[in-house]
Amino acid sequence: MSDLDYSPPLVRNTRRTLVYMALIALSGVILAPFVMILVLALSSPAEVFAWPPVLVPDTIRWDNFARVFEVTNFGRAMWNTFMIATISTIGIVFIDGLAGYAFAKMRFPGRTTMFLLILATLMVPVHVTIIPLFIMFRSFPLAGGNDLFGSGGFGILNTYPSMILPFLATAYGTYLMTSFMKMLPDNLVEAARMDGAHEFAIFWKIYLPLAAPALAVIAMFNFTAVWNEFLIPLVMTSTSDMKVIQTALADFSDQETVLWNLLMSAVLISILPLVLMFIIGQKHLVRGVAVSGSKG
Repeated sequence: MSDLDYSPPLVRNTRRTLVYMALIALSGVILAPFVMILVLALSSPAEVFAWPPVLVPDTIRWDNFARVFEVTNFGRAMWNTFMIATISTIGIVFIDGLAGYAFAKMRFPGRTTMFLLILATLMVPVHVTIIPLFIMFRSFPLAGGNDLFGSGGFGILNTYPSMILPFLATAYGTYLMTSFMKMLPDNLVEAARMDGAHEFAIFWKIYLPLAAPALAVIAMFNFTAVWNEFLIPLVMTSTSDMKVIQTALADFSDQETVLWNLLMSAVLISILPLVLMFIIGQKHLVRGVAVSGSKG
């Protein structure tokens, strides 16, 4: 509501009530699937297929969450996902931050052309690059039984690097960090250079801390994207011990049956870390988005 709204109190209250009702209805539409997932996760197999649908199970099956780890190797999949998402997020914060500093504060031949080429990759869906990545990783020299020319083995397929390297840098993160770094004062660079500081020290000790809001946005978005990634781990891995959460969810089904209650329990377990991350980092995320948007 505007502070200059001179409408009669009845009109203002009616308008406010309608807005709240619309927001409550919209929230219900958004939350309804998650409520259904929770109901199914706490239900028995018979209640999953009951008609009309059971909104409150007769017996709350808390043991479904424990059975998730008994039926499949879901704990290993969660650990793999956590490792891949954490390492790639640390890498993307450092690499995109360093690239943003280089494009914003350094002068070198071809800077503009290189930056435009990076931006051009935004128009290419990341999954289009899966086959080239697969060939590159399979032909990685002196790894996985390969010789110096990348032949004879499987390279770095079915390893952590094959699922981390595709996410170590993004065009969006580079663009965001470049735009943010350009808004930071140039006199800090000039003063540090006059004091004899080298470029990496200027980036690491001065500009990286100042870019913390933008880095928080990149980190949280990248962690979420990697945590939910399905296709790249599916293509790059071939053994059960290297599965991630999204590929491990398929273990709850076969050609004949689907363990819907356990599958929904696994889904809840998988989204819990993301929910906790956004609850803890909500303040930093909102601040980062606001600052990044205002400076863009």
